[in-house]
Parts: sequence; structure tokens; C-alpha cells
Amino acid sequence: MTIDIRISFACKEDVPAIFEIMESTYQKMERRDWFCIDDISFMYRHVCDEGFILKAEVSGELAGFLAVRYPGGAQDNLGSYLHLSADEKSLVAHMESAAVKEAFRGRGIQKKLMEEAEEILWQKGYRYLMGTAHPENQYSVNNFLKLGYEIVAEDLKYGGLPRYVFCRGKKND
Repeated sequence: MTIDIRISFACKEDVPAIFEIMESTYQKMERRDWFCIDDISFMYRHVCDEGFILKAEVSGELAGFLAVRYPGGAQDNLGSYLHLSADEKSLVAHMESAAVKEAFRGRGIQKKLMEEAEEILWQKGYRYLMGTAHPENQYSVNNFLKLGYEIVAEDLKYGGLPRYVFCRGKKND
């Protein structure tokens, strides 16, 4: 049976429910070092000011989300791992946080969210889509790899947690 997954931009009114999914996902994880939880102010900033958040709905119910960030000249711009110039770093977007409610997992929702975000970012002129995942979190690692991302580094991030750094660059037209 196929399900109808609707992907759209989240608005500020969606943030509390999105944050609830993030907190619930974090609380239920066996390995909490696999997922870095953001605070609610981070989520509000990313609805429209510093990026965007896509939400996935199934039959009108919020099923998951993906937060995307435009790091620009920020010190934590993952473009540093590619040794990009300051101008090139302005073309980097981060796939920041994603989570899907337990009842909706295994249906490809995170993949659909990322594919939609990629289309938006390519159209906006971003050239380097980057993100991180814990090396042992095979679900997230495989999601990145299946979408054509490459592991460009392994480093300690977020207060000393091991992470792969992924990048997918836009192919020349």
C-alpha cells in the first residue's frame, strides 16, 4: 500500500510540534550521541531566517521534518572541510536535523524530505550540500550515501562526538 506523503515548508506555528518530534526522537534513542538535539530558538530561526524547515505530513498528520541551514560566513560552515574560499562557502547549505515519528519510520520520509530540500537548494544556487552523521548510525549514513553524498571527512563535532562529514556537490549543467 502506498501512502501519500505531503512535503511543504514549515511555518513558525509548526515549530512546537516539530520540536516535540525532535525531543521524542532523542529521548527514545539507545545511543543519544547519534543525534544532536537543537533548542527551540534554533528551530524558530531556521523556519525562515537562517534557512528553512520542510515538514512531511501523512493524512494531515505531521510525520517528520528536515531543518536546512545557510551557514554563510559562520565558523562552523562545513565547507571548511573542502577548503572552500569565503565566496564558495556562501554556496554551502547544511542538512541540519531530521527526524521522523516512530509510527512513520521505514517509509522513505527522510529521503523524500532531503530530495525536496536538494531541489530547492539547487534552484537557489547552492552548490555544496553538506551534513553530518555519527559513523555508527547506519540509517543516517546510508540515507546520505543513497542520495549521492560522499564522506569528505571524519572529525569530532558537537562537543567531541565522532561524525562523518558528507557533501554532495551540484554537477555542472
